[in-house]
Amino acid sequence: MVFVDHWVVHKFGGTSVADPSRYRHVAGIIANRPERLRAVVVSAMSGVTDTLVKVVEMAARRDRGYLDLLAQLRERHRIAVTELLPPTRADELLERIERDFTDVADVLHATWLLRSASDRAMDLLTGFGEVWSAQILAGHLEARGVPTVWMDAREVLVVRRSTSGVEVDWAASADRLRTWRSARPELPDTIVITGYVASTPDGLATTLGRNGSDFSASIFGALLEAEEIHIWTDVDGVMSANPRLVPDAVLLDELSYDEAMELAYFGARVIHPGTMAPAVTRAIPIFIRNTFKPENPGT
Repeated sequence: MVFVDHWVVHKFGGTSVADPSRYRHVAGIIANRPERLRAVVVSAMSGVTDTLVKVVEMAARRDRGYLDLLAQLRERHRIAVTELLPPTRADELLERIERDFTDVADVLHATWLLRSASDRAMDLLTGFGEVWSAQILAGHLEARGVPTVWMDAREVLVVRRSTSGVEVDWAASADRLRTWRSARPELPDTIVITGYVASTPDGLATTLGRNGSDFSASIFGALLEAEEIHIWTDVDGVMSANPRLVPDAVLLDELSYDEAMELAYFGARVIHPGTMAPAVTRAIPIFIRNTFKPENPGT
């Protein structure tokens, strides 16, 4: 067992943390949750990952417009930090984010010179959105009086790419989690974890691909031996069918893993079957909840 206490994992997607007001809303949800121990997996702010992908592609084809997009990203994060954190904490985080942007600019300059972007470069750069988002949310929770620490999943989660997708090195990841935990003997009750990102066995930054933050939530639910996983999104839960095609579709109170996978096979986009695998293997209940209607029980 990694943790003797019982954890609940919460995952918030990009629409849930699209701007400062939504970070505040998410922080309110977390602060009012009944469980004592919670791990919060967070995505990048809405649109940030797509913009980072576009920036890399533009640099590779020597389109100087990438510099304007990068400046917009920097300003967007600066505004979020200054609105959500007290001045001293904001200055510290902005300094760290600025160092990240310097690294991003260096990699993009190399991409410009080479007229191409390697998969390694794309993985490194597109994961920064989650790194920034997790630190912003953790800092805001601290400012609200919720003791919080943020975890860079690249320090803990080890994965390998294979022909079948991303494979988790469970033994290595569990060992790194123990190391991370032992370095923090007075761990707060709330951990904010970067979604989507991980590291390769040789220590290089990588990502979990599409739906990666949901996958992160399921993985950390397994590593923490969580009692529940809550996926907070912008819908009320899982519908019996696509309501645009089936007017009589209803919200499902509950369904089995197999039923959820079958609905996904037929086009339901609430959760991807592959992201559920670690939770399914360990029989961890998954709740699909609406960030904007937290009083609703969801599916």
